[in-house]
Amino acid sequence: MKTATKYGNNVFLFSIFLIEPITSIWYPDATFRIPYLYCLCGLLLIAFHLLHWQTKIYFSWIDILIFIPLVSNGNDIFKYHMEGQIGTFLIFYLLSKTATTENRIANLLTISGCFQVFLMLAQFFDCLPSNYSIFPITGSFKNPGPLGGYLAISLIASIANYTHMKKGWRELSVLILLAGIIYSDSRATWIATIFALSYMGMQYWKIHPAKQWSIALLLLLLTGIFSLTLYKTQSAKGRIEIWKVCCTMIGEHPLTGFGFGGFQREYMNYQTHYIQQSPSSDNHRLLNNNRYAFNEFLHITVEQGIIGLFSFLSILILLYIKYTKQHSVLFPCLITYILFSCFSYPNDIFLLFLFFALLLGKLSADTFLVIQIEKYPFTIIVFTIIISLTGIIGNKWVNRELIEKSFSRFFYRDDYKSLSYIQHRYSSIQYSSSFIFRYARVLFLKKEYQSAIPIIKQAIGLYPTTDKYCDLATCYLETGKYKEAENAFSDAIAMLPHHIIPRYQLYLLYKKTGEKDKADHIANSIIRIKPKNDNEHIREIKNQLFKEAF
Repeated sequence: MKTATKYGNNVFLFSIFLIEPITSIWYPDATFRIPYLYCLCGLLLIAFHLLHWQTKIYFSWIDILIFIPLVSNGNDIFKYHMEGQIGTFLIFYLLSKTATTENRIANLLTISGCFQVFLMLAQFFDCLPSNYSIFPITGSFKNPGPLGGYLAISLIASIANYTHMKKGWRELSVLILLAGIIYSDSRATWIATIFALSYMGMQYWKIHPAKQWSIALLLLLLTGIFSLTLYKTQSAKGRIEIWKVCCTMIGEHPLTGFGFGGFQREYMNYQTHYIQQSPSSDNHRLLNNNRYAFNEFLHITVEQGIIGLFSFLSILILLYIKYTKQHSVLFPCLITYILFSCFSYPNDIFLLFLFFALLLGKLSADTFLVIQIEKYPFTIIVFTIIISLTGIIGNKWVNRELIEKSFSRFFYRDDYKSLSYIQHRYSSIQYSSSFIFRYARVLFLKKEYQSAIPIIKQAIGLYPTTDKYCDLATCYLETGKYKEAENAFSDAIAMLPHHIIPRYQLYLLYKKTGEKDKADHIANSIIRIKPKNDNEHIREIKNQLFKEAF
């Protein structure tokens, strides 16, 4: 039975790295089910583990550093419907401790990375659609950036596990993954890969840790100069602007931060204030609607404060102390993840987040023991918690399932009974950003303007953007509330002054209300603006206004 439990554990851990990509591409409407499904299956596996555990149960410093912040933020996790993602992360972390060897996990990472390259090829030859219209090739992700990070971890796993792989397959896998990384065109991916390969080289030649840090700082300096002066310079400067706003946010709540999901809810408000402080700066054109810090250390500090950052750094330091003294196949993969997270947002990508849980759990197994607890008193407590969590998560899944089905019927069939059901159950879903954003947009597109107004306001509270303010303004306009429409358009303009569309919509409002002076003022401002992203629609607007003005 114990062997069967361990086998089930390995199948569970490995399966998601194939199931989640398939679901993302072929069944995107079903992706909300994946975290709930894995939470319930994982809780069942943990229960079986406890039943057949014959020894004392141990806790480590790393376990404590991970669990305390999550427990202390439990209210936010459930309020903002993050229990599925966070629960799956914890389950992966716990189960990976008793999973198979590091070499087999490295094989899993290699295979899953090659599977992503296969998806890339299918998208390249138009056999599969991209997951995002702007980018032709994304794998199962929404953006080539996270795809590149995923492939980088897979490549490092393949190289670190090179001697344990079959001849022929190991060379082929490295070439496949390397080609995918190059095609992803992700600067963060290349930097992370170079740093991880450098670390592996220094470990192989047994370079002293002090010299390793010196080499790492030199590489960081060189890659920073490269990014700012030679490659994607505008993107790099834009990241620096984002980091400045993040520092302002940290200054507001330095110790405890804004709580889970606080970055998405608050960042754009602080960016707006940052732009208003120096409205003439050209660097503001580099900014856009954004919910990512592009640096997980800053993201953690914004949401969890210095206390949360200290916990995270402590985990990394403990692992570094251990693995500078012993060989590990997976530790270079963790380094890749950490370096990638310095310039991207892997913790917001479900599949990469689970990569992190898998690596962290396996690397922290049997290390830094601080507490041991007798099995049976602890088992009773844990079983009570498992039963309670199963009930809570199961109930949330059923509720979400019913709401999503009603939403689909309303969207595809104009079933207004289903809309009434959603409105009746709205309080149970109002803080789920993934649902509210879609719900607000569908109400707007179906011209249910009066019903859309409070939902769009709620969506703005969860993640304010210029698009949402423009939708809100249009709803006010269509319901005859011109002053409110003007205010909403003005909020959109204040958020991103270099965006032309909100200004043009305000111009049309002034034309409709007969306010010629205000319309002319807005038209002149649009003509003077040099947009960040020029396109045919923007050129048509500017040409139209230029002809009307002269």
